[in-house]
Amino acid sequence: YDRYFIHSDGIRYELPQLFFMRVSMGLSINEANREERAIEFYDLLSSFDYMASTPTLFNSGTLRPQLSSCYLTTIGDDLYNIYGAMRDNAMLSKWAGGLGNDWTPVRALNSYIKGTNGKSQGVVPFLKVANDTAVAVNQGGKRKGAVCAYLETWHLDIEEFLELRKNTGDDRRRTHDMNTANWVPDLFMQRVFEDGEWTLFTPSEVPDLHDLTGQAFAERYAHYEAIAKEQNFLYKKVRAQDLWRKMLSMLFETGHPWITFKDVCNLRSPQQHVGVVHSSNLCTEITLNTNQDEIAVCNLGSINLVQHVQGGALDREKLARTIKTAVRMLDNVIDINYYAVPQA
Repeated sequence: YDRYFIHSDGIRYELPQLFFMRVSMGLSINEANREERAIEFYDLLSSFDYMASTPTLFNSGTLRPQLSSCYLTTIGDDLYNIYGAMRDNAMLSKWAGGLGNDWTPVRALNSYIKGTNGKSQGVVPFLKVANDTAVAVNQGGKRKGAVCAYLETWHLDIEEFLELRKNTGDDRRRTHDMNTANWVPDLFMQRVFEDGEWTLFTPSEVPDLHDLTGQAFAERYAHYEAIAKEQNFLYKKVRAQDLWRKMLSMLFETGHPWITFKDVCNLRSPQQHVGVVHSSNLCTEITLNTNQDEIAVCNLGSINLVQHVQGGALDREKLARTIKTAVRMLDNVIDINYYAVPQA
């Protein structure tokens, strides 16, 4: 009532059935037979056989129909890209988008900065800004902004990243409102099983690791380990099991960072020919490839299976009809959607 219905100055102008019709008409606006489609969509929504995502329910039929649920981004390793990503986060959150940010390319603490001949403060201070941006720009005043930051396990800042949600320590290096997630390669788990060492690098010195997966990643990672001392890399060796225990203890203590697996997601990706999956989304149910010039978008909806059970058995014919209409609605979302940033 207080979030979904159209209102002005605290006065609601919709009742539930008008709300469902507004959503249905918004989704059918480009259909050739839009009245018939609107009724078809309305019947599905109002019966709760299927429910559209929250952004679709918020914004369908409005002047800015931002209907998509989640946006996945990769952050570049310079101030222009970092603060451009903050701007994108703010604009997407403004229109009810959830955010998944891949922060792995950003150089680690004490990395050399060529332009200023100085040293980097690492990824954590920027995560603090991203956290506060999500708090400041709520989703159209209807719910809190939401973002999840992903970091690969070989990043030199990973140990501090694990502690971002702790309630103790320097609050300037904590993100109490942001979700966090580990993006774990198979090689790390292999080192854990073998009780081996794990080497942490700064991405500015090993930039290609970000775009490699599986065996190619393992071979290149081992190469960097072999030359790190000779090339005077900024690196740190840790016991893999100690890092794994810290990941699990932080997960137990704070619920974060979540554990997601890089190589498995890429192995099963149907988009391997167009890019690498660098992260999941806010809710970790979508894996899409991203890069610094392209933001991935996911569109969600939910089928209520309980509504498709008759006499203790699944009504397959009804389910088939529901799926057909639901896919049509989601396909319309892609075409109608208001994209708040051009990279999406």
